[in-house]
Amino acid sequence: MKNYLITGATSALGTELAKIIASNNLGKSKQILISRSHSPQLEALVSSDTMYFSGVDLTTLSINDKFSEACRDFFEGPFSLIHCAGDFWTHRSFLDISVLLAEKYMNSHYLTLYATLQSVLPVMIEKKGGRVAAFTFNSLNENFPYILPFNAAKAAVDATIKCIAHEYSQHNIVANVLALASLKTDASKKSRPFGDFDNYLELTELGNAVLEVMELSPLVNASVINVYKHSHSYYHQGYFERIKHF
Repeated sequence: MKNYLITGATSALGTELAKIIASNNLGKSKQILISRSHSPQLEALVSSDTMYFSGVDLTTLSINDKFSEACRDFFEGPFSLIHCAGDFWTHRSFLDISVLLAEKYMNSHYLTLYATLQSVLPVMIEKKGGRVAAFTFNSLNENFPYILPFNAAKAAVDATIKCIAHEYSQHNIVANVLALASLKTDASKKSRPFGDFDNYLELTELGNAVLEVMELSPLVNASVINVYKHSHSYYHQGYFERIKHF
């Protein structure tokens, strides 16, 4: 049986993953969903194979202990953590981004991952291993402008996953980062109303790709796995043409 803990479950990707797992279940998997806000969509998935915790601040360890105990009781054997938490980003110049806003991005993307790992990693070790996946962005290597706090937070996510993979591989912990291109979501379209969406990632295809990554050989560890559509349009229009923001 495959077991999944999905944080940031109300995000577009988190919700899509929860739906895919539930629809393909047939007694083959269990999942625990964690979110800050409440989602009727996720509540509707609750069953003997799906637990849902809403109103959870992932940066508060005393609250995280509640679902780490749920992982211990609900999952039989190893389980996978898919960390989807993180505030949606928009394009803004550095001088328009306050320290408080930069802190918010760092907390929502990086500190949530750090605190969640502190809470559930001991349970993973106790259950003889598990998989961890978190998400960065293709902007990390390109150093695109106008998304500095987002890039900085994702760089911290990248470093954390790689360190966890090296430090805990002897406990059968496999941790990888998925570097994404832009997702085809309502939020993305709203923030970039004149952008080129043809080659953005569809949520269903990405969700299925994420679950495939969770099944890769344990030899694929501490890796950055690039997930995007390779197309003439995507690469030749360029970053600024695609966002159509400035």
